[in-house]
Amino acid sequence: MPTLPNAKCVRAEVDIDAPIDRVWKILTDLPGYAQWNPFTPRVESSLEIGDPVHLHVRLLTFRGMGERLMHRVETVTRNAPHTLGWDMKMGARFLLYAERVQVLTPIDEHRTHYMTEDCFTGWLRPLVLGLFGRSMQRGFLDCGLGLKEAAENERKEDR
Repeated sequence: MPTLPNAKCVRAEVDIDAPIDRVWKILTDLPGYAQWNPFTPRVESSLEIGDPVHLHVRLLTFRGMGERLMHRVETVTRNAPHTLGWDMKMGARFLLYAERVQVLTPIDEHRTHYMTEDCFTGWLRPLVLGLFGRSMQRGFLDCGLGLKEAAENERKEDR
């Protein structure tokens, strides 16, 4: 699903044993991210299109420097039923542009497919993906697995 021509994307997908509305509620409850999202434990935004989204992302940094929480300010591009998205650019768009989307798709009335993808274009794309691509890949999968666990545990608590 790259929405950008010539984009290179980092993507993760997870199937969740919970209805789509329960998963959406957790995904859009930004203050609750610290409870389930190890990759982005803090997100602040109104989620209105065009508004800023403040992301505190846990990325591996250069060799020997370990992990650190990086603060990024991006812009909300999508907030439709079961789809969230935000983008960023570094300098001019031709230098670096990225758009992240998170999409929920019903498998059936009790299960949901979660997909998250960040697509990059621009001259700095190889550098950014070389430095952070693996960490992003791991983080996106951790995010999906955390969302899965939160949604499936919520179901158990409802019983």
